Amino acid sequence: MIIVLKSLKLKNFKGITALSINFSKVTNIFGENATGKTTIFDSFTWLLFDKDSQDRSKFDIQPLDEDNNVVHMLETEVEALLSIDGREIRLSKLLKEKWVKQRGDIESELKGTVTSYYIDEVPTKMGEYKKKINEIIDENIFKLITNPLYFSTNMKWQDRRGIILKIVGDITNERIIASKAELAGLKNFSDSDNIDELKKVTAAKKKKLVEDKKSIPYRVDELNNSIAEHDFEALEFQKRSISSAINVIENKLMDGSKVNEEKLQYQDKLYKLKSKLKDIEFSEKRKAEKPKLDLHNKLEWEVKSKLINLERDLDTAKRELENNTIISDRIGKELNELREKFINVQNTPFEIDESKFVCPTCKRPLDPENIEALSQELAENHNQNISRQLANINLEGKRKKEELEKYQERVVKNNNLIKAIEKDIEENRGLKLELEEQLSNFSIVIDLYSNEEYKKALKEIKEVENKINEPTEVSQDVHELKNKKISLQADLEQINKELAAKENNEKIKARIAELLDEEKKLAQLIADLEKTEYLCEEFIKTKVNLLESSINEKFKYVKFKLFETQVNGGINECCEALIDGVPFSNANTASQYNAGLDIINALSNFYDVQAPIFIDNRESVNQLIDIESQIINLIVSTDKSLKIENLESEVS
Repeated sequence: MIIVLKSLKLKNFKGITALSINFSKVTNIFGENATGKTTIFDSFTWLLFDKDSQDRSKFDIQPLDEDNNVVHMLETEVEALLSIDGREIRLSKLLKEKWVKQRGDIESELKGTVTSYYIDEVPTKMGEYKKKINEIIDENIFKLITNPLYFSTNMKWQDRRGIILKIVGDITNERIIASKAELAGLKNFSDSDNIDELKKVTAAKKKKLVEDKKSIPYRVDELNNSIAEHDFEALEFQKRSISSAINVIENKLMDGSKVNEEKLQYQDKLYKLKSKLKDIEFSEKRKAEKPKLDLHNKLEWEVKSKLINLERDLDTAKRELENNTIISDRIGKELNELREKFINVQNTPFEIDESKFVCPTCKRPLDPENIEALSQELAENHNQNISRQLANINLEGKRKKEELEKYQERVVKNNNLIKAIEKDIEENRGLKLELEEQLSNFSIVIDLYSNEEYKKALKEIKEVENKINEPTEVSQDVHELKNKKISLQADLEQINKELAAKENNEKIKARIAELLDEEKKLAQLIADLEKTEYLCEEFIKTKVNLLESSINEKFKYVKFKLFETQVNGGINECCEALIDGVPFSNANTASQYNAGLDIINALSNFYDVQAPIFIDNRESVNQLIDIESQIINLIVSTDKSLKIENLESEVS
């Protein structure tokens, strides 16, 4: 659809009492500041959307006097003749004050204003009028394609980004994955899936697993501390001895035999001596086994555990090195491009378009003094433009250099860290082999006969056994036998309780083995999730490159930056137009307007609609890029009143 403004009539609109303008393909409107150039644009937007050219719905439509008060009893009217794909339509709005005289009052009282709407001079209701306007063009699209600065200065970056992505169409996940072999691990990732959601879920899972893994050594220590330290062989021996003694007593009680008290005392002493012997054996065995246990604990909890952590740290450091190297290389390439651009801009020749020395109205050559003045002005503008571009390139180059140094420093740190970790891994692997060899060659030596207490106990046992074996007279004391049996049964009950800990120890050891196995599995799961995180980051970076490349193909003069890299290597969404690498907000006025026209060209093609473009402060732009839409230039000049100049024949 091609929308052309053929004529515009204003009556008592803001500061303009009466004005009628016929427009051509390119129309220049000259005048000093405050002569009403912007008012013309305001009248057109008010006619269509009840807003001024700055998108404000509240503004002074009626004329004001010197004291800034509304001039009453005037009708405000705007009428436009439009051509829509060659078909003409006339739109007009009339705003009247509503004066009411109450019964008994001398003067009428102002009760507000009333707006009347007309389509092709036929009175129309407001709803039908707005519906017709909306059929012609959507208000939001109108603002985008009639004001070169609106897209980049008035819109939020999120809204700009949304429009740009609509133009190019989103890139499918399959295409992104297929473009880089490294992303094959995401081949099951469909278009309905959200990479950001996958990244968040992966990070949450990893955090939970890391916390779980971190807790395992503490849980194992707690379980180790709960293992009961008993000599179960000695306890079994004691159990058998006591059971045997109880049987002897029971037999003697049943037989009614007399028991020699002295013999019982010797047997009790023998039992105690043998128990002491077992205690000494257990103690010596623990002493002999302790070095091996210490070696085993050092191997499992210090060396192997540290190796797992070091290997994971090495994997992470290598990924960070790769990422920082890629970013560093990219920034270095961008710096080289900026250097080349600096040289090209610096060597840009000053060329004068001879048509500039011809009067656009009468087509006659300018006077020599005017030519000299204009040449000087053009040269100054050229030099200023070159200086601005060089300053912007220098500024961007300085920023890029600082960024490059930052990432190069990270690369150095990454390399140093990798070397340190690899050295630690090598040392720990050597220590692991050394400890494993020591364990396999370790032999437990128990030298009981160098223990004086042990030898003494053996000697006493032999003496007591001799005493027991001596023939003695048997005496019977049933009461003492029963008491002895009760005492032995109490000892047996205590031993059975201690022996019950053996089964519990086995359960604890089995649980420790389960936890150690779980720790290994968690380490593998964490490594898998870290790989997924890395793939997500690579996916996003690849999408960035593909998107920006596809988008920039739609524009001739501007390029769009849709993502920015954070200090930690992450990606943030953004939307900024770049003019020769310079952000739109930092570019000079002429560059901003031409960039805006380039954006309007792309938007007009996308929405399949052209509308009149109003260019304010046109005097600050030497030359515009080619544009298909109708152009209305608002130019500050020394003219005291508005001057209209149509550079081409009136539009049909």
